[in-house]
Amino acid sequence: MGKQVHTYHRREEGSFHARYLIILFLCLIPVNTFAEEKLSYYSDYFSFTGRDAIGFVAFALDTNRGVDGPAYQAEHFGVLYDQKSGWVKLVGMGEYNNSQGALEQIPDSPQFSFEGQANTGLTIRSKENFLFLKIEPLIVQLRESDGNRIQNWGVAKAELHWKGREISGRVIYEGLVHHNWNRLTRTYTNTWDNFQGFYLALELGPPDTWRDLYLRSEGEGVNRSTKGFMTASKWIGAIHSTRFKAYEKAFNFGFYRWPQRWDIEVQLKGSEDRSPGELTLRQISRENQGNWIVGGFAMAVLKGELLINGKAIPVLGFVELIK
Repeated sequence: MGKQVHTYHRREEGSFHARYLIILFLCLIPVNTFAEEKLSYYSDYFSFTGRDAIGFVAFALDTNRGVDGPAYQAEHFGVLYDQKSGWVKLVGMGEYNNSQGALEQIPDSPQFSFEGQANTGLTIRSKENFLFLKIEPLIVQLRESDGNRIQNWGVAKAELHWKGREISGRVIYEGLVHHNWNRLTRTYTNTWDNFQGFYLALELGPPDTWRDLYLRSEGEGVNRSTKGFMTASKWIGAIHSTRFKAYEKAFNFGFYRWPQRWDIEVQLKGSEDRSPGELTLRQISRENQGNWIVGGFAMAVLKGELLINGKAIPVLGFVELIK
């Protein structure tokens, strides 16, 4: 009996010491260790279209950054198209270090630096790419807020200095803040549904007097949704498409095709009694950015015209395609 009691007391003592060590361990861990980790995503997208005596140039730069727990991320995506030389390869694309944890401010990378603020004027510089883009204060045209997501679209006059050229034109800006979401570190299967985003300049007179048309389309058929804005005289405000036709699908390696022409009817919201505008677009050149067989990502340069009240306005710019 004495041996059994002695064994019981040893087990109880061991159990006590184990519980004590667990409690001590928990006390030494910071309080926020078991709190929900930080998860956010920020993006600033600038799409420039301009022209000089040599020809037109289109340049887009998207800078994304995020936080996932203690880790911060950043990446650049950009394209440049010159009417004379075609697609120009940019240096500095992809992930880069965000050790300072910049989210609201755009962090500099080894190849790109950012001066100023979007609402007061911003300059993007890249010595390695022989360019800098000077953007006047952006004017917000469209704003959305949906739970954890805030998105703004704006426009501004801009000038691109590239390889000794001074190219006047317009910038369409897209800014996104998305909390509890970060595509840089996590995979989301329902992010894109046949996305087509048009960043277009309306060539009304010389480039410093151009105006803007932005339209995005998602889904297909009866499930298609469209939204955007226009800044042409008497057509300033939010727009949507009442007819959207994408055709002349081009062969692509995978189970999908990219359109090469568009016939789009656009209507100014709140003015349904006004005749819609007719937007006809054709692809000049396309550069595939990614291919996952069942879908992909591409950028294309477009030209066309917008017919409003019997007046045809030349149109030029990018379309972003994601399936």
